[in-house]
Amino acid sequence: MALTHTLFSPSELAQQVGENARVLRLAQNLSRKTLAERAGVSESTIKRFETTGQITLDAMVLLASSLGVAQQLSGLFTQAQPVSLDELKQSGRVRGRK
Repeated sequence: MALTHTLFSPSELAQQVGENARVLRLAQNLSRKTLAERAGVSESTIKRFETTGQITLDAMVLLASSLGVAQQLSGLFTQAQPVSLDELKQSGRVRGRK
């Protein structure tokens, strides 16, 4: 099975996330002004995020909540569960304490 990976630079990835936010905002028929009021951020923050991808983590969390996708943020750094016996064997030792 061949996997195709698209590699993005950090700024390209940030721009894509900003573009995704713009598409989602428009799909929900929200203006920047309305979203800004709901999220508690400025319109200029939303404009900058949608065009450049630059945003603080706090503002991104507020926008994600207002757009109904905060659940996706909480899963960003979760480890995928093994799906095969080989993956389970390779998982090895878990570092750190809980």
